[in-house]
Amino acid sequence: MDLFSGMTFRRAVAAAAALPLVGGATLMTAGPAAADEEDYKILVVGETLGFRHSHIDDTTRALIELGADNGFTVDVWDPPNSSAGWWGSGSPGQPELTMDSSPFTSAEDLAQYATIVFASPVDNTNSLNPATPRLLDDAELAAFQGYIRGGGGFVGLHAATDTMHTVPWYSQLTGGGARFVSHPQQQTATMRVESPGHPSTAHLPAVWERFDEWYNYTTNPREDVHVLITLDESTYSPGNNAMGEDHPIAWCQNFEGGRSWYEGAGHTDASWTDPLFLEHVLKGVEWTAGVVEGGGNCVTFGEVDELVAGLNTSAVGDGVIAGAISSLLGSARTAADAGDPATAVQVLGGARSLVDHLSAAAGDRALLGTKIDDLVDWQSALVDDGPALDLSAEAELRTMGGKQYLAVRVVNQDDTAVDLTVTTPYGTKEFAAVAPTKNAYQAFATRLVEVPAGQVTVTATAERDGETVTEELVVDFAGTA
Repeated sequence: MDLFSGMTFRRAVAAAAALPLVGGATLMTAGPAAADEEDYKILVVGETLGFRHSHIDDTTRALIELGADNGFTVDVWDPPNSSAGWWGSGSPGQPELTMDSSPFTSAEDLAQYATIVFASPVDNTNSLNPATPRLLDDAELAAFQGYIRGGGGFVGLHAATDTMHTVPWYSQLTGGGARFVSHPQQQTATMRVESPGHPSTAHLPAVWERFDEWYNYTTNPREDVHVLITLDESTYSPGNNAMGEDHPIAWCQNFEGGRSWYEGAGHTDASWTDPLFLEHVLKGVEWTAGVVEGGGNCVTFGEVDELVAGLNTSAVGDGVIAGAISSLLGSARTAADAGDPATAVQVLGGARSLVDHLSAAAGDRALLGTKIDDLVDWQSALVDDGPALDLSAEAELRTMGGKQYLAVRVVNQDDTAVDLTVTTPYGTKEFAAVAPTKNAYQAFATRLVEVPAGQVTVTATAERDGETVTEELVVDFAGTA
């Protein structure tokens, strides 16, 4: 599945001046070991005892196709059943794909899956009546809990928050106890990326406008989860149970030894052919499976606070050091909450440097250090390096004199001169001091009869306010092969 055909992506590159860290801490990418490079397997759960979402079939097919292109296979648990209610009679399931029997037999059996995806498996327990049949019975739930606590992954999609309402543990797994409560009519709304460094959001625009069915939740999960994306309620009519200015819609967390990732959008069938949305979900799958890392790995300040609180401070000096780490974490959190990630990064550097001064008897210093590194990674992605350079670029294949050329044009729409480097599969060209409003053009000979699709990378550098600012644009071009 080609997710990016015909799209141009802009990404900022770190400026020459880096933020200093108190105590000389070293930034590291941290987290659990990634899965082996060999193919892995995931489980998609679409079993429905209540209202059945039409997207379940589309979601399943999309994940199977993504798996074929990205190194994983998919088992499906979505049997037909005769459940009935206001939504109609029974669920057709996906009999041609579903397994013969429930895979939720034991934690050991579930361990064959790198992650488990709940694709809107509604079970009609939102009445909170304990007598209502649940998606997972007690034995199946115990197997699932053992799987998560053994390091398993979980991906919740859309109505994954509208199932097992009578199981508080499950609502904590999906995120902070937040359960589906209502939604207005489907409409266009603006999503805002809050954690741009995470693998599942790194490719997204900061402001993402989509048409979907937007959920309101019983509670705001922010205190317990790492929020990835929020909804701007001023851009649509949220209806009853509106959540106000802070409306998380996608989040993730490290939960009881496992990894959990949730996206509340995805109700519309069209979501499952949307390249941006599919890449977002794919990286959620891969992150929970341990295949990709980064962006803070869904760490929260509360998660790190718990690690500090659990230190053994009986050894001389460890109590003082732990107290100082806790104080610095509090200051960093205050700065982060105030929208000052640069200060948060610097303060976290001080906390990180103190970890190495704890005695071995204090506990798992490596884990604590890794988690503080994750906080630094998360907050560093939020640091504003200043306004981006204003550039546009295009690339297309052209035939000249019977030969194929790749034509690249870059227009400097910024108010300062820029140096450009254009890198293609067929050569590189540098342009010095391209003035504002001017363009740089180069036709690269391919020397091919049939030219495959590819990418052009444009690197722009300029001096702004005494600092060197660098930006990179990636432009796709269609092939003739």
